[in-house]
Amino acid sequence: MTTDLAIAVDADSTRDAASEVPVVTVYTAGSACVQCALTEKVLAELGIPFAECDITRDENRAAREYVIGDLGYTRAPVVVVDEHDHWSGFQPGELKRVAAHLGSRP
Repeated sequence: MTTDLAIAVDADSTRDAASEVPVVTVYTAGSACVQCALTEKVLAELGIPFAECDITRDENRAAREYVIGDLGYTRAPVVVVDEHDHWSGFQPGELKRVAAHLGSRP
């Protein structure tokens, strides 16, 4: 079902200020989600490009099904780096790990 993700995320509205290609996707529960906002804030502070997808919106139904059905998460945010590297909740240590990994890339 990973092919549905490209449809669910509006890439034009979710790129960072430098217009870089998103490295991670953050599936959120909307603007009232404090942990989602904190996750996005730390990603921005660490300079990690990300795409945000509010899975409470009807047009993001495919993304919601992916997060709940395929990944098995029931709380937001869900951060997906790749098919093997993902987690839910605000986890600053994981975000720093991703930033350190990206810093070591050529």
